[in-house]
Amino acid sequence: MSSNQIPSTQESTMIDAETIAEYLHQNPEFFEQNPDILAELNIAHQVSGAISLIERQIATLREQNHGLKAQLESLIQIARDNDSLNERMHKLTLGLMDADNLNEIFIALDDSLRGDFGADAVTVKLFVDTAKAAIDPDNDLMQTIFVPLDDPRLDPFKQILGNEKPVCGKLKPEQLGYMFADQAEQIKSTALIPLGGDQCSRSNCNFLGILAIGSHDEQRFHANMGTLFLSNLGEILSRAIRPYVVDTV
Repeated sequence: MSSNQIPSTQESTMIDAETIAEYLHQNPEFFEQNPDILAELNIAHQVSGAISLIERQIATLREQNHGLKAQLESLIQIARDNDSLNERMHKLTLGLMDADNLNEIFIALDDSLRGDFGADAVTVKLFVDTAKAAIDPDNDLMQTIFVPLDDPRLDPFKQILGNEKPVCGKLKPEQLGYMFADQAEQIKSTALIPLGGDQCSRSNCNFLGILAIGSHDEQRFHANMGTLFLSNLGEILSRAIRPYVVDTV
C-alpha cells in the first residue's frame, strides 16, 4: 500500500467525529439512556467576557453529584461494616451460649475478641466470692479473674463502674498494670465495660465485674467513639456469666 492510501491522523479523527455525529443523529435517545456520560461532559458556552449562567449551573450540579456519590459510597461502606460486625457478634453470642462452664465462656470470649475483632489483650475481673462460685479451685486462670469488690486496686475503676457505661481511651499506668499485667506497656488504648448483676439501676447496681479490651493502637479506642456495640457485648457476657455466679454476688 502506498503512502497515498494511508489516511492521515487528521483524516482519521474527522472520520471518527463524523461517525460519532452520525450515530448520535440516528440515536437521539443516547444521552437519555446514558445520563452518567452526559453528566461528565464539559461543554463550554461561549459568552463574551464571562462564564455563562448555564455553564456555572452545570458545574455546580456536577460538584453536587460528585458529593452525593461520595456520601452514597460512604453509606454503603458503613452498611457493609455493620453487616460484618453483626456477623461477628452473632458468632460470639453462639460461642458463649454453647459454653458449659465459666472456663469455656472466657476461652470463647478471648478467642472471638482476639481472632474476630482484632483485640490485643482481653481481661475479665469478677467481683465474686471464689468460695461460692462454680469454679475449679485448681484452675489458675480462674483464680486471676475473681477479685473482691473491696480490693483497693479497684478504686481507680469505681468512677467507671458508677457511670454504668463503657469507657474508651487511655488508662493510667496503675490501671493498665492491674488489668493487663505484663502486657501493660504494649497497651495504648482500652475499652472498659462494666458487667451488670441481676438488677442494676441508678441508685443501686450489683455489679458482676468488668471487662477490659486492650489494643496496641492508640487510636483504636478513643473517648469520642460510639459504645453501643460495647454495651451490647457487656449485656451478653453478663447473661452468660450470671448462672455460674448469681448466688455469690
